Amino acid sequence: MSTAAAAGPPRMLARLVWPAVMVVLAVAMAMDTRVLSREEVTSINPAEFNAKDFVAGEYPKIVSAVEAKAVGLKEVAAAVAADPAAAGEKYGNVAGTDKYAIPVSFTGEVTEADEGLLTVEVAGLPKDSVVRVALGQAANGTALRDAPGTIKFKDFQNQTDYQQVANELKTKVLADVAGKVDAAAARGKNASVVGVYVTNTGPEGSYLVTPVKIEVAG
Repeated sequence: MSTAAAAGPPRMLARLVWPAVMVVLAVAMAMDTRVLSREEVTSINPAEFNAKDFVAGEYPKIVSAVEAKAVGLKEVAAAVAADPAAAGEKYGNVAGTDKYAIPVSFTGEVTEADEGLLTVEVAGLPKDSVVRVALGQAANGTALRDAPGTIKFKDFQNQTDYQQVANELKTKVLADVAGKVDAAAARGKNASVVGVYVTNTGPEGSYLVTPVKIEVAG
């Protein structure tokens, strides 16, 4: 018997077996397939995060929290001078390495003013203290995000979404708070401010505050 003739039956058997195997596999795959509902598809593939929409809902809560937790700047300044970390833990929330976002309030005379900053003289602070209220790019959206302690990184899919929230908060406060202040008219008048100060972000005795509320007398 030739080699070709001997190989014939196995080849014929293979031609018969493989289609059967494929049919079995197709049936098994079909039995293992489950049709997902629209809700299940959405949960597996969530919609793209929209920071602007998120901030629109959270901003009023943040403002309320900052106002409720705000401590007089005189008290905070004294605590920070004694022990910045202890002061941060007592009055605020972590806002980065060795930094704390602390809600503060104060009233004082506006001694300098431009479109970017108000410099306010606040009674009771240590000599040579400088208090500035951010009206422009110095505003800190991260401070607003972190001050209440309710918005956590773990609640977001990635760092980009988390940072975008801070960016949108900055945009919001510039439009809704800073943008409504007539800086030129504020000079020489008393201003009452509620906002967020972040420790270890400037020279000693310097307090840069991102406002959630500014009221200028007169």
